[in-house]
Amino acid sequence: MVIRIKKRKRGLSEKIFLVLIVLVLVLGSLNIAKAKGWLIPQQKFEVKDGVVDLSSMSLEQKIAQMVIVHGGLHNLHAWKNMQVGGIHLFALQNGELYKEIIDKFQEEMEIPFFVTVDLEGCWNPFANFKQFVAVSEINSTGEAFEKGSDEGKFLSGLGFNVNYAPVVDLNDEIWKCRSFPGDEKRIGELAEAYILGLQSEGVIATAKHYPGKTLVVKDPHKFLVVATIAEEDLYPYNYLVEKGEVGMVMVSHIIVSGAVDSEGYPSVVSKEVIKGVKEGFKGLIVSDEVNMLGLKDYYLAIENMYVDLVVAGNDLIINFNEDPNEIWEMILRIKEAVERGEISEEQINNSVRKILIAKGLTVIES
Repeated sequence: MVIRIKKRKRGLSEKIFLVLIVLVLVLGSLNIAKAKGWLIPQQKFEVKDGVVDLSSMSLEQKIAQMVIVHGGLHNLHAWKNMQVGGIHLFALQNGELYKEIIDKFQEEMEIPFFVTVDLEGCWNPFANFKQFVAVSEINSTGEAFEKGSDEGKFLSGLGFNVNYAPVVDLNDEIWKCRSFPGDEKRIGELAEAYILGLQSEGVIATAKHYPGKTLVVKDPHKFLVVATIAEEDLYPYNYLVEKGEVGMVMVSHIIVSGAVDSEGYPSVVSKEVIKGVKEGFKGLIVSDEVNMLGLKDYYLAIENMYVDLVVAGNDLIINFNEDPNEIWEMILRIKEAVERGEISEEQINNSVRKILIAKGLTVIES
């Protein structure tokens, strides 16, 4: 006798359950993809023989070149896909790890990343395997040049091409070791020698933190800071800009009055402050990191901060938010400000042109 087993038909409730499971899996996958920045449109453009046609770049591509991000490998795909202007690396265990990470980022990039670091004063991210003399111990221009040259050789050997140094603020009363000894004229001379040494090894130097006083009041990483600027605070920056050697100047978040007046705004979003350093300066103006509380606490709406940073005249914006979607959102908010006429596309073009030239590329506009 043959026993026939009837197949039970799936009821409506079971079908709905299966559909819900599929939807949960799909939505979960989409959320993961979004969190990793995989849904951000890929920014592709062509570089031929080291020549970039600025007119062939989209507005998003141009603005992305103005952004420096935290260079974690977990965001490797997102940062390469977005074609941001640069990555910043913090302390790692050894030199080989730095080389491995930098090589992975630079691999197959049409426009190379700026690879940046803070090796300044007594602030040494390489302390696990390499020691350097603090700038507070430098007493001659010869020593300053040698320090710059040694650090430049070390950094370029790992793959770095930008150092956020030297600090040319006067009187380091917070860390006690981040600025050169002496008065404003001596600091200018020592900083110039350091810059020449560093840049002789192919690493761009950054004079910071314009317009001064970042080391004598409160730490702007933690507080909204107000200070009065004297003419001597400005002297090292004016001296270095006049000499024409330094590649970048970093602007601080301090609200200032006196010899330069930010009119109640943090310096980095003040047109008046940045105008003071831009006059006669052919290099790049870079913001200090924008998530520092000395800037972020000033704003109720973060998107306004992003727009103000460009309106004020920064060529590069340092944003260490590790969420790729937030960085993409910043790019889109700036793009919308250009489309509304708050920022001219010519200003964006001028910044990107300088960035690409600093990266060793030739820029044309067809």
